[in-house]
Amino acid sequence: MLKVKIDTKTIFILVLAAALILTIIFRPTKPIETYENEINMLKEQNKELILSNDSIKSLNLQLEKEIKEILFTIDSTQALLRNTEKKLKKLEERRNEVSNIVDNLNSDGITESLSNYLKRRGQNPR
Repeated sequence: MLKVKIDTKTIFILVLAAALILTIIFRPTKPIETYENEINMLKEQNKELILSNDSIKSLNLQLEKEIKEILFTIDSTQALLRNTEKKLKKLEERRNEVSNIVDNLNSDGITESLSNYLKRRGQNPR
């Protein structure tokens, strides 16, 4: 016959193994409905997030259009500013020039021009 020595350590291991097997076999399971409810809630949240994502996308498109318009305005303003700066430089350069009209004027020319102006003004009453 087979002689097996069983001591307290072996008995304790066998009892724990049996308890583990029984808890695995007879463990309580969650009902499937619990997971279905969670899945349905997650589906609803997903729909809401998709809707909010779509609205955010449309807002982003509108903002992109506005940004493009603003950039176009800035570019055109910069072009006008460059033109104004060029004109300003020309005026700065011509500021110290003496015009030919002033060179050619003398006291007789000034009195003649002034009298012609006064005659014309007297003929055109307002």
